[in-house]
Amino acid sequence: MKKRIVFLVCGLMLSLGMAQAERVMVISDPHVIASSILQPGAAADEMLASGRKMLDLSEPAFKALIDTALVHQPELVLLPGDLTKDGEKVSHELVAAQLKRLTDAGIQVLVIPGNHDISNPASYAYNGDQKTKVANITDAEFDAIYAAYMPQASTARDTESHSYVTEPLRGVTVLAIDGTHGNAGTGSLSDNTLNWLLARADEAVAKGNLVIAMCHWQLIEHVDNQTMILSSSQLAHGDSIAELLTKHQVRLALTGHFHINGVTTKYYGTLNDSIVEVTTGSPVAYPCPYRWLEISADRSTVKVNTDLIMALPEHPDMQTFSRAWQQEHTANMAPDAARRAWRKVDAYLAQMGNNSSITLKLFVAALKARIPQDDSTRVAMFEQYMGQSMVDLYILHSDANENTRPEKDTIVDAFYDNLTNFMVEILGEDLLENPLGSYMVEMAMNMVDASITSMTEDITTGVDPDYTNRTDDLSPVLRLIAPQEIPNEAIETVEAENPQTAYDVLGRPVTNPAPGQIIIRNKTKQVIK
Repeated sequence: MKKRIVFLVCGLMLSLGMAQAERVMVISDPHVIASSILQPGAAADEMLASGRKMLDLSEPAFKALIDTALVHQPELVLLPGDLTKDGEKVSHELVAAQLKRLTDAGIQVLVIPGNHDISNPASYAYNGDQKTKVANITDAEFDAIYAAYMPQASTARDTESHSYVTEPLRGVTVLAIDGTHGNAGTGSLSDNTLNWLLARADEAVAKGNLVIAMCHWQLIEHVDNQTMILSSSQLAHGDSIAELLTKHQVRLALTGHFHINGVTTKYYGTLNDSIVEVTTGSPVAYPCPYRWLEISADRSTVKVNTDLIMALPEHPDMQTFSRAWQQEHTANMAPDAARRAWRKVDAYLAQMGNNSSITLKLFVAALKARIPQDDSTRVAMFEQYMGQSMVDLYILHSDANENTRPEKDTIVDAFYDNLTNFMVEILGEDLLENPLGSYMVEMAMNMVDASITSMTEDITTGVDPDYTNRTDDLSPVLRLIAPQEIPNEAIETVEAENPQTAYDVLGRPVTNPAPGQIIIRNKTKQVIK
């Protein structure tokens, strides 16, 4: 009898409303600037030369992705922030109009803002030789423009942010985490917002739902020392927040912001205490990606696939074009990277110089005397030794699955050769032979080696040694929770205790089953209408 009931119940799970796998599209960081405020000329050329985003292609790229969604008809499209270049109202209105094409076709859409989207003072039009200020939007205007793409019920919205919770698919809850504060460049959550989000996660888990967090900023590091190199890439206290989400049984986070395709897992004890973060790159940065998620019928597994924009009307080979653009414009950003690197050197030497040791003070003084103080000389020195390595490593990182790339070893060897030569240039043979110089070089190399190894082997350290967090960045299959099958014990419990009591699919009593929830009552499976 028991086997017959198990067979019947599991069969019903495959035949009722939650029986089909469903497809979700993820478009992150489209950075749309309306073509009406980006016209050819010196102003636009200067703006485009200063960054690594192909912003002049942002409108056609976004429209192409909307067309793609209309062809493939996913059940849901998710956009985790940085919808616009710099929060221009006209750009937001263009994005919302394109999203309406999806909802008009019956495709659900959910958005959250990124750091570029709200109250951004950098909202400009670029027309010919003129760069002129244009209207940006406030928090209230964001809510108004995207009202159709966020829940409106007060119970589903946080009062202190744009965070919300919704169940767009039966058995799947999206926990939208908004850490934006104007154009601060960094993301953070208040205690009230965090507690509100965790409470909503608990409610979703109690229904037996898979909970997916969506946040603009990364929650966990995908490369060792990532936040030390680029502090704004991660939500403030992101590791602690990720651990709390994991304790509240949130198993998957979808993020953007970093313009890199990455998938990594953070473990907190055992395999069942882990969270997987899938970061999606930008369609206006090489290799112009977007993602597909296929969520299994039992909500236990998510298959990730990564597609790339291959062509646009004026660019029939977007992969070749965007790679060349990325190489050129990453090189253009080298001066800023050089200044950041030198600031770190200055700070480190200042810290060493504050030591009470006379020997150390003398060493620091000798080293400072060799370091050029002129900004242009510093930048030129850094670019001479490290410029090309920076570009090559960034392209390698953009390609993702770095450990599988045949050019990886050549790039890594060249990086270390260049870094060694850079240090010899700064220190000279005499300071290199000094014990303090050797120690400083060893410390610097250890720090750099941790980051380079992490990036190029596509793995982060500091996790339980029984597990590995190396994950395919482009097409992983993620097992997130136990399959939602009804164990024998649950059916025995239903039979042995009160047959009138409702139980969820894991055999837990349910007091107020919600619409769409699957329950067992009177030895049969039901879906609450």
